[in-house]
Amino acid sequence: MSRAARSIKSSSFATAPMKAATMGSDGLSRQGLVDYLHQLLDCGRFRDYGPNGLQVEGCDEILRIATACTASRAAIEAAVSAGANALIVHHGILWDKAPLPVTGMLKGRLAPLLRHDCSLLAYHLPLDAHPVHGNNAVLLGELGLKDFKPFAEYYGQPIGLWADSPQPLLISDLSHQLSAIVGHEVLHCPGNGEQVSRIGAVTGGGQSCLLAAATAGCQVLITGEASEQSWHEAQESGCHLLAAGHHATESIAVHRIGEALASRFHLAHHVIDIPNPI
Repeated sequence: MSRAARSIKSSSFATAPMKAATMGSDGLSRQGLVDYLHQLLDCGRFRDYGPNGLQVEGCDEILRIATACTASRAAIEAAVSAGANALIVHHGILWDKAPLPVTGMLKGRLAPLLRHDCSLLAYHLPLDAHPVHGNNAVLLGELGLKDFKPFAEYYGQPIGLWADSPQPLLISDLSHQLSAIVGHEVLHCPGNGEQVSRIGAVTGGGQSCLLAAATAGCQVLITGEASEQSWHEAQESGCHLLAAGHHATESIAVHRIGEALASRFHLAHHVIDIPNPI
């Protein structure tokens, strides 16, 4: 099990109104789960790359859930092998630019879900941006930061968070601290100065938000990936970029959501951690 999966721990779980979560005769209803997460993560605010919420419909009653970063075939097969009634992920299988025919890879992912009547729920930008339960908030919290502020708008909605450190940090120390959280070396695109105090986060493929981070006064942006231009943009904007892995920066929050759902609605929860170095 990776560091990300091991770092699941209880946290205050914002209470969405109970009317949004319908209880079935034995457990939580599928629609109740969908409605609860839709309201909790405020999904209606976002224009996204694919649908948030229910992507594949399974059985009506939810007794066991599984969580994974990505709905890969391996993760789906692990979920159905664990007897999950629903798999909750950050990266689903339906995207705006994905081909429509159900063939090849898409068929391979859909088949076990349909065969075992397992629902698939995916939350992309809502799970990135949430100020308490989202990927950015969780990662900044792992660094000991709090009092997050939003930045980096996408179609009018902020998808990043920044926070000020109580004391200035050496960028090398921050990089080492981040490496310890994600379990591997972090790529550093250097900006200006050896010390940083305002730290921004746009997890996953957030390298295009580097200039927005600099505009927000951040001395460093933490994200998952770097592009060729990231090296030059960091030097020219003065804002450091730390690329800690797309998967690694987005593989903690979804499991914490699952753990909190399991506790709140008395569900079994199975953590699926498929290693991915990218």
